[in-house]
Amino acid sequence: MTDDAITRLIDDIGTGSPTNHAIVLALRQIVHDTAPTASEVVKYGGLFYSRTRPFGGIFAYASHVTLEFTFGIELADPAGLLLGSGKHRRHLRFTDPDQIDATRVAGFIAQAYALA
Repeated sequence: MTDDAITRLIDDIGTGSPTNHAIVLALRQIVHDTAPTASEVVKYGGLFYSRTRPFGGIFAYASHVTLEFTFGIELADPAGLLLGSGKHRRHLRFTDPDQIDATRVAGFIAQAYALA
């Protein structure tokens, strides 16, 4: 996937929702800062990240953005912030950029990246 596809996706999100756009940009920056060698591609309608195996993604919906963790069940979450009840996947849900606690989000990303 090219950088053009990533740019198009991010621009499309901005056209649909300036709030979601701001959330995606903030989360993307945290991923890049925390996992600088991660691969980033457009997949499943969002930004998808991997190392030797997939570890997560950022997905924008009409009224929120999720930061998904492929093997979220394996992440330490003592505060119970991760949502989801499937066999593996967990996510954080954001409706406003002010909800993003960069330190906590980076902690989850670092764990997921280390497992990948």
